[in-house]
Amino acid sequence: MEPTATSGNLDSFIEAAKGKGASDEFLVNLLREQGWPAKDIHAAFRRRYENLTGLALPAHGGNAGESARDAFLYLLVYATLATWTTALGSLVFTFIDRWFPDRLAQPTYENSRYAVSSEMACIIVAFPVFLFVMRFILRDVEGHPEKVESGVRKWLTYIALLITAGIVIGDLITFLTFFLRGELTARFVLKSLTVLIIAGSIFWYYLGFLKRGAENVPA
Repeated sequence: MEPTATSGNLDSFIEAAKGKGASDEFLVNLLREQGWPAKDIHAAFRRRYENLTGLALPAHGGNAGESARDAFLYLLVYATLATWTTALGSLVFTFIDRWFPDRLAQPTYENSRYAVSSEMACIIVAFPVFLFVMRFILRDVEGHPEKVESGVRKWLTYIALLITAGIVIGDLITFLTFFLRGELTARFVLKSLTVLIIAGSIFWYYLGFLKRGAENVPA
């Protein structure tokens, strides 16, 4: 790929700075402080050393396998996340229905008992798996900081953010609709708040997950 005018300016700056004795680490930190993306900085250094050696940077043979493994881990962690958070929300809904019964609906405590059992089972199984896989991912990223720039990681995390953002927006729209109609009840407010807290917490955590990853890109 031919360098653009912008990347050409970056290449010229790095070459001039190296000629004055600047270290690679200093230049990487300096450029990152100026807002240059890590991938552009690494690409510029790759071009420089390819020109110096006359050799193309060798490709890592295990990239395909590692990408497939990363995709499996992220899909598993998000699948288990969806499982236990959905079960948690349903469990809270069940208790809300018990604590604030609908006078027009006939109570079905037997169905509630079965619902609670199913929801608890989902949480007991999915939550530990989620914690284990998420911990493995965090350790893997710490041990291999270059994976912060993984396309698999970014794509799947942004898809999770999109889904949770959609849930939050839909919840707020529904709440506002019932508010404008004057049809708010304690049951409905508590259920809307439950959805907002769960989905909002997921969105906030994984947005921070991406930001923390960007801050940990190797210099």
